[in-house]
Amino acid sequence: MPDSTPILPEPDSADADSARAMLPSALRAQKEPSWRDITRDVWDISIPAVTTNLLQTTNAFLDRMFVGRLGRDALAAVGVAGQGMFLLMAVSFIVGTGTTALVARFVGGQVLDDARKALRQSLTLAALMGTACMVIGYLLAKPAFHLMGMEPSAERATVVFFSIALLGIVPLFIGQALGAVFRGMGDMRTPLKVMVFVNMVHISLDFALIFGIGPFPRMGLAGAATALTISQWFGFAMFWLALRRHPVMGKAVQFQRLDMAWAKRIVNIGAPASLQALLRITSMLGYTRILSATPQGTAALAALPIGMTAESIAFMPGLGYSMAATALVGQSLGAKRPDVASRYAWMSTAQAGVIMAVMGIVFYVFAYAFAHWFTRDPLVVQVAADYLRINAYAEPFLALGLVLSGAFQGAGDTRTPTWITFITMWLFRLPLAYLLALTLGYGTHGAWWAMAASMMVSGLLTALYFQRGGWKRVKV
Repeated sequence: MPDSTPILPEPDSADADSARAMLPSALRAQKEPSWRDITRDVWDISIPAVTTNLLQTTNAFLDRMFVGRLGRDALAAVGVAGQGMFLLMAVSFIVGTGTTALVARFVGGQVLDDARKALRQSLTLAALMGTACMVIGYLLAKPAFHLMGMEPSAERATVVFFSIALLGIVPLFIGQALGAVFRGMGDMRTPLKVMVFVNMVHISLDFALIFGIGPFPRMGLAGAATALTISQWFGFAMFWLALRRHPVMGKAVQFQRLDMAWAKRIVNIGAPASLQALLRITSMLGYTRILSATPQGTAALAALPIGMTAESIAFMPGLGYSMAATALVGQSLGAKRPDVASRYAWMSTAQAGVIMAVMGIVFYVFAYAFAHWFTRDPLVVQVAADYLRINAYAEPFLALGLVLSGAFQGAGDTRTPTWITFITMWLFRLPLAYLLALTLGYGTHGAWWAMAASMMVSGLLTALYFQRGGWKRVKV
């Protein structure tokens, strides 16, 4: 890992005041910030991010409830197709993570001209990557889902959902790039406002198109995919218009011929983060294959998205604090204050850990109630409740891994979280899940315990390597 302090161009005097105004109070102050200052900055940035993610969770929660009324095959289809979509979306992390790290560093260093260049290049790169992923998705959908070992009816439903949802991939990629710029600037409130409207559009169309409300046709599972696609286009348009109105970055919101030097800077930071996401998603595909081979079969596949959607009530606050840590750490390093960056990271982790620990208790106590909201199938309810009770133990450790991974990304060190993910997901979770669920015959109980144990190990490893401090010397 490089051992030199990041070197940035001298700030443009015309932009210096604008950049300084974007910084959190602890970085604007001339004195050493107190823990109270640090706490307030983390709170101010993380709460809008947490609220945004909770809105997303509520949206997914309602979507799963609607789809659950269509039966076990529909639930399994959404779960498996969703993993396929996440696999493609992982590529968007190249642009999203790279752009956030660069913009945060440039804002902290008060070099806004470079922040604008990063914005223009990220939009072009996102459009190109999104188009490529859409084409690849269409070509590989049927053979890939056939390998999952699903029942034929569930497999057909999965292909239908996935094929329609692919139409929203390109605007999703560009929207990710636009959102990354806001996060790099430390502006979490604008994405919150956008997502309020996007979620309203999505859930309204979701309900209307699934069940045929009013003038809308009854489309069932295809209606859920159509609502998702329309909402992604709507979200892209709103993000574009919101950033166009920004007083500092607005004029830079345009596609520009790809500059390979800038593309390389974005990709060098973002590619490991994308690989990390791919490792997570592909390991989940392998994990799903193990679940399909358990005695519970399709019920286990239907329970997995239910459990993950309910658990995301805790996961999304952690992700919100992770986003805050990314912006705060990146801006602190740009301002050449690695000491403040470390304090921001640990305060973000502490706040997220408390919230997620409390949510773990809630999941354990109300596991069956959560499962009943999604389905009335007694076997699916039982398996989903087991998922929530077992994974409740891992929530504080998940906070460690989530938030500190965000801090690593803000520093531009995306390699460390990636190899930790490889170790804990591929070398630990999958072999342990196979051993417990299939070899020893514990079924879904064994699979759920393997998942919880891997999250605990991941959180502890991430904390250990963050404490070592190598991320403070990474150049972007």
